[in-house]
Amino acid sequence: MKNFTKHAVSTAILLAAIAVPSVALADKPDHGEKKTGLERALQSGKKSDRAREVLERNLERKLQREHDENDEEKSDAYIVAKDKEELSIDFGGTDTADSVTLPLDGLPAKGEHGSSITWVSSNSAVLSNDGKTLHRPAYGSADAKVTLTATLTYGSATATKTFELTVKSQWTDAQRVAADKEALAITFSGSDSLSSVTGPVTLPATGLHGSSITWLSSNTSVVSNDGRTVVRPAAGSGDATVALTAVITYNGVSETKTFTLTVKQQLTAQQKLAADKEALAITFADSDSLSSVTRPVTLPVTGANGSTITWTSSYPAVLSADGKTVNRPAYGAGDATVVLTATLSNSGLADVKVFTVIVKQQLSDAQKVASDKEALAITYSGTDTASSVTGALTLPAVGVNGSTIMWVSSAPAIISNDGKTVVRPLDGQGDASVTLTAIIVGNGYSDTKTFTVTVKER
Repeated sequence: MKNFTKHAVSTAILLAAIAVPSVALADKPDHGEKKTGLERALQSGKKSDRAREVLERNLERKLQREHDENDEEKSDAYIVAKDKEELSIDFGGTDTADSVTLPLDGLPAKGEHGSSITWVSSNSAVLSNDGKTLHRPAYGSADAKVTLTATLTYGSATATKTFELTVKSQWTDAQRVAADKEALAITFSGSDSLSSVTGPVTLPATGLHGSSITWLSSNTSVVSNDGRTVVRPAAGSGDATVALTAVITYNGVSETKTFTLTVKQQLTAQQKLAADKEALAITFADSDSLSSVTRPVTLPVTGANGSTITWTSSYPAVLSADGKTVNRPAYGAGDATVVLTATLSNSGLADVKVFTVIVKQQLSDAQKVASDKEALAITYSGTDTASSVTGALTLPAVGVNGSTIMWVSSAPAIISNDGKTVVRPLDGQGDASVTLTAIIVGNGYSDTKTFTVTVKER
């Protein structure tokens, strides 16, 4: 396979990092963080040959070290071996390798790490190579044994993996109905169950193996025959028991299956209020939590049972009562404790629920750069991934904490420095491995982060 990887980073682009930001880096205070050679060169304020050398050498060493560490993982044989290890088959319905009765849910054409996969059936008259066509042996015949062989290929490496399947002979009509009866189930709304129904239920009209199914409700004023309408008894009148009976039919053979449901009575206003209070929660952004708030929060204004919710903040200058505005304390001022109080009202009744949150102080300049590095990620086109790039990339120019981010491609003829242009290798040239280096700079502090991607040949 042709290797497109380059370890030398463009000098002109690297030197541009020295000029960012425009504030004299030598004037920035030392907060006590340990500086790398790159950071010392940037902080020196001297755009000297020595600074340029340190910058280039640091980045090139980083690229070389990461390349060496990942060399084995980038090899064709490694990729094929990993894809072989992880390769599996998805069966239809409740089928397993020992009991195949339905076509397969698609055989993967590509491995998670980029290998191409082709499939061959040992008996295509029973199960096609793609697994989509299944002809079960006739009733009374023996089950059929089929071997599916997957051939995985990546670059110059190949491997095979076999799956031994047993395709079951066809059933009698009675066996088909019995199997559909066994598999039949009701799908409930939300967290509902047989013993606690509060919303509509989904009743299948066709069995897993082709039987037709009709339904009858023992009390259509509570649950309709199709299950789509559920009328809960009034509060205080007690729960209602309803039997739903399925009639399962195939070629004149029928069986029934009955499900007994308990439809819960409606809640009183007090119960609605209590339920809404119990369920009430704050939704935080990203990785934030009660003990670490850095971004706006979402505060519900209506409960699932109709309660209205209003909020107050003990420290609105830091966190507003609607949760949409967060003003973090300055770096060094310490974190701020804010109490958010929710008042719930329902049918003239009221209750409160209190949440105590910690709004984190702002980050130091060095912490901002480190945080932006940690959060930095590439956005791929369509279904692309790092191991399979076919279209343009989105490379962030600004970090979540305001750092400036510049990008350097190890092969700009394949992926441009801004990621917007991707030129795939011609068919037969092999995939191309490209390293994208992000230079993250903020107020005199800097760091780098590399991403290695594989651009697929045409």
